[in-house]
Amino acid sequence: MAPILSYCTNVHPAEGLGELLALVEGPLARVRSAWRGDAPMGAGLWLTAATARVLAQDPAACDRLRAALEAAGLFAFSVNAFPAGSFHAPRVKEAVYRPTWAEPERLRYTLDAATALARLLPPGAEGSLSTVPVGYSGFGMGEDALEAAAANRRRAAEELERLSVESGRSLRLGLEPEPLAVLETVAEAVRFLRDRVYRGLGRGEAVARARVGLCVDACHLACVFEDLEAALARAAAAGVPVVKGQLSSALELPRPAENPAGCARLRAFAEPRYLHQCCALVGDPPRRIAANDLDDLFAGEALHPAFETAARVRSHVHVPLCWEGDDSLRPTRGERDAELLARATPHLEVETYTWGVLPSTVRSASGGRLEEAIVAELRWAEERLRRVGRAPG
Repeated sequence: MAPILSYCTNVHPAEGLGELLALVEGPLARVRSAWRGDAPMGAGLWLTAATARVLAQDPAACDRLRAALEAAGLFAFSVNAFPAGSFHAPRVKEAVYRPTWAEPERLRYTLDAATALARLLPPGAEGSLSTVPVGYSGFGMGEDALEAAAANRRRAAEELERLSVESGRSLRLGLEPEPLAVLETVAEAVRFLRDRVYRGLGRGEAVARARVGLCVDACHLACVFEDLEAALARAAAAGVPVVKGQLSSALELPRPAENPAGCARLRAFAEPRYLHQCCALVGDPPRRIAANDLDDLFAGEALHPAFETAARVRSHVHVPLCWEGDDSLRPTRGERDAELLARATPHLEVETYTWGVLPSTVRSASGGRLEEAIVAELRWAEERLRRVGRAPG
């Protein structure tokens, strides 16, 4: 099956239905035309909790959105149901993980988004949703919260199965590991699903495995020093499906103690909206250490002493795939990322939601304007897929 390649619309501040319709008719349509010409393009929609609720409760609203997509040469295939709202507020940071999967509001939001996606999908199509990796480590989620989160995931699997049967569209949910979240790595997410979500369900285990799996973001794995190929192999060996793959790149600072120019450039990415977790490997044998944000990596202008012996520091800053960097500060993207993810899942998204807060030097080197940068990233990913015979459909 040819992969579907698109980009995630969380890069746009479109939170209500009216803004979403304007996005479809404007930027999304222009990106499709510039990249695909007259050919259709998948739309990786970000739906807030409020918009998902409107679409779930009002079939006419879904009809309006589906008609707008069709008129623009677009089709729905995936929904980002991670940020519940206010993703472009002045300060987001840890709030992006609220509500957690231990809270009923997260389940309700997810099922609203799934109901909307089922109505937007073409007949017989498969739809994917991505979601929070339980919550954030700083929230202090204990055993009771983890069990509540697992129970809500099991409920989600049951409801996704029901929606899939009733609608004739197959729906799958992928939890997305992220640095310093409750689930940071694919390995941790696989254990959580295997031991807490799938286990003990009897006949229901097959349903849970079919409906709930992983969303694998290449930026996130790079940040925590988890090899993408090995992680995907681990998930496959455990029978955990990869629902969606996100093509993205983090920042890598080599030789931080000897690289003042790179440190200065990395500090320029610190900003008040998004969380930019930082990780490094230190010691022998290597162990991973982390800072909650870029401001914690530096004490004023000096590097935090814990990171001085690291060979490299990686930061959760999504930078455009086509940005090259240099020897002092570089992207983590891998030349085989697109190929590896396309082998695991047919649903692929470019996700550089940070565009609005990136330094102007990075934006100007990546196309200058948002739509041009998105098209450049899509072409970068498409070229690598074509090289291995997996041109997007």
